[in-house]
Amino acid sequence: MFTTREDVIALLKMYPKLQRKVRLLEYERLHPPKVSQDEVINGLALSHPLDGGTSSAGHISDKTMQIALNFQDETDRLNYATVLEIDQELHILRNRIAKLEFYVEQLEKKQADVIRKYYFEEKTWPEIQKEMHISSRTLSKYRDDGLDALSAMGQYMRDVLKEPMQM
Repeated sequence: MFTTREDVIALLKMYPKLQRKVRLLEYERLHPPKVSQDEVINGLALSHPLDGGTSSAGHISDKTMQIALNFQDETDRLNYATVLEIDQELHILRNRIAKLEFYVEQLEKKQADVIRKYYFEEKTWPEIQKEMHISSRTLSKYRDDGLDALSAMGQYMRDVLKEPMQM
């Protein structure tokens, strides 16, 4: 949880990186590495010499076939495990992003707008100034007040979660 102004700033600065990680993981989730049975069998298909040492292409022993099928089962298991790891990481990142967005939504509108534009959208100070039609000093005030409010929310939640509920 974020309880200091520095924690809040670090978390806000991390937002665009979290979004990029989510996009990367979503792509990898949709395009996981896959190995087909034919690729595995072809890769392991060792030809045996027949009658006098000549090789016959396509002749696969039962043992080689069993190894190939076991390898394919292991490959499927690993591919599935990779997808599960991606899903777990996506879940963690999406929760962090949702929590951060929720807390920013709790700010006063102008504070939230400045925080979103500066940290989430990575706009420059002059861009925000021009877009919102306000002075740099006013922008700084909105940002600083927003950072203080986020820090106060984090401190409050830390206190609530540490103390047992009173009846």
